[in-house]
Formats: sequence, structure tokens, C-alpha cells
Amino acid sequence: MDKAGRPLARRSYGEALRALEDELAATQALLATLPDEAWRRPTRLPGWDVLTLLAHLVGAVQSLAHATEQPASGPPDFARTTYYRYDPAVTAPQVDARARVAAQGQSPDSLRGALTGATTAGLRAAAATDPATVVPSRRGTIRIEDFLPTRVVEACIHGLDLRSAIGAPPTPTPLALRVSADFLDDMLGGPRPPELVGDDVAFVEVATGRRRHPDPRFPLLQ
Repeated sequence: MDKAGRPLARRSYGEALRALEDELAATQALLATLPDEAWRRPTRLPGWDVLTLLAHLVGAVQSLAHATEQPASGPPDFARTTYYRYDPAVTAPQVDARARVAAQGQSPDSLRGALTGATTAGLRAAAATDPATVVPSRRGTIRIEDFLPTRVVEACIHGLDLRSAIGAPPTPTPLALRVSADFLDDMLGGPRPPELVGDDVAFVEVATGRRRHPDPRFPLLQ
């Protein structure tokens, strides 16, 4: 534990920023050569094609810049270990509906541009914000040093969703994978099952419900 009582495995704020930048750049590189017809391929998220998946990811990245526009006052409602603690029966339909609405009228070119713009704005805003700043989010208020890793998890896991849909290898960028795995280890709050030790891709996919696992602690979020 560090002096603030936080696990030493946590990556620094600067590392999280670099992780998000790396993973979104890799996603943009994949999308740059993706033919238009591939954007209608189904993903492993029920009812979502690649277009809908990317509309959701754009929104997740845009929320980083939006969060810094009006910092909140008072103590945060959530920490990194509690941000994703919600009832999926309530929250999942809301997320699904927002993604479908966001995808309406979009094209591959418009979403490529939107992701580039959201990435630039989000990284610039986060870099200019004190890590201890409390910011608003859809879930409630949270310190940006805890919110930023949630955006890395979103980029990492949806990058894996994209790779699965288009038949690309499941290879997130290394730092994004480590930041995401550290975040989910914090949520787990105990040792991983032995077969997931040393396999961060498998752990991230099990923890986010992409792979089934008999351990009753999983999935941590879905």
C-alpha cells in the first residue's frame, strides 16, 4: 500500500493518460483501413454491430472532456473500486439505448472523425486537470484520477470487442492492458483464479463478462 492506502499496483495518472492515448491510436489505425461493409458486422455485444460499438466508444471518450468542464464540489460519490458497481438489469438497457441513439445517422467516416476529435479533446482536458479534482459523471461524482482508468478500461475492452468482430488478434496495447488489469484487480479485491494469473487478456475478458468463468466473483462489470 502507498501512503494514501492505495494498492501499489495502480498506475500513475500520467501512465493512464499514455495508456488511453496508445489504445485509442491503435483503434483509430484499425478503423482507418476497415472497409465500410465491415462496420455492419455483428459484435459479441448482443444487437450491436461495429458501428454501434464505435458510437458507444466515442461517447465514453467524450465523457472525459465533459467531466472536466465543471468540476464538482464536496467528496466524491464513487471511487475506482465502486464506480462500476451497479445493477446491470437497470443500467445495461440504458447504455444500450444510448449507444443505439448515438449510432443513428452515423457513417464510418463520421465516427472516425468523432473518435479523433473526442480523443484529442479528452486527453488535452485530462492532462490539464489536477488528478485529485472531483468531476461529474453519469454515475455520480468521482476523482478524475479514478475516472480516467475507467476510460482506459472502456477503450481496452471495446478494442477487444472490435478486434473480435473483424477477426483481428486480441492484442490491446501493452500499457492499456496493464492499466485495465490493475483496475480490475482493484475491483476484485483478492487473488485471481490461478489460470488467470499471468494472462491479462483472459482476466480482462472474464472480469467484463466476455468469457464465462466458474468463480462466482465474476463478472465484475458487464
